[in-house]
Amino acid sequence: MTAEHTAPCPPAILVVDDVEGNRAVVCRRLEQAGYTLFQAETGPQALQCLRSQKIDLVLLDYMMPNMSGIDVLKVLREDWKMDALPVIMLTARAEAQAQVEALEAGADDYVTKPIDFEVLRARIESHLVKHKTSDLLRQANAAADERAALRVLAIDQLRDELENEIALRRAAERAVAEMQNGPAHGTISALPEDLERALSIIDAMARQLDEGRPVNRALLRSLRTLVQSFAA
Repeated sequence: MTAEHTAPCPPAILVVDDVEGNRAVVCRRLEQAGYTLFQAETGPQALQCLRSQKIDLVLLDYMMPNMSGIDVLKVLREDWKMDALPVIMLTARAEAQAQVEALEAGADDYVTKPIDFEVLRARIESHLVKHKTSDLLRQANAAADERAALRVLAIDQLRDELENEIALRRAAERAVAEMQNGPAHGTISALPEDLERALSIIDAMARQLDEGRPVNRALLRSLRTLVQSFAA
């Protein structure tokens, strides 16, 4: 049985222009190229569409009534940075000042009217590839940060376990030494504190064994033997 593969969704492009005929021409040509198209007639409509749809790139008309393309761009960049949403400005103004204004407001690129659709497609593809690369880089950085955090956590846990193991063994060794240096005819009543400590250490070390953690087995056997001899 072969695995089913889901075809990737085509890039979604939002075309913002107050002239319906302009939007229709751009959308028709880009639909033929395989893109998914959304349309907006005004700046507020464009911003609403961006907040409700997953848009990969915006084609934004420079000159629109009430809210110009520059105004839309300034508001848009408050929520979407340049590496998060590419914007290409469409403008009939060929002078350098208009292009500089668009770029300073946050446009990634501009295409002058009348539109050369081969140029437009090339610009679109270039910015989509750049955006995808930036997105993959962000994901890779996030994954690297997560792996680094997990490594630090694992190291901290190992260090805590090692310190606990060292403290446990030192306490057990002290208990053995104290019992070996105690009265020759010790009984449970004679060394209640030593026996209680030894038993507590044995229980803790036994729990370590149950959890699969390394324990000094020879020391564990010695402690059990000592406890049995005192209890005899």
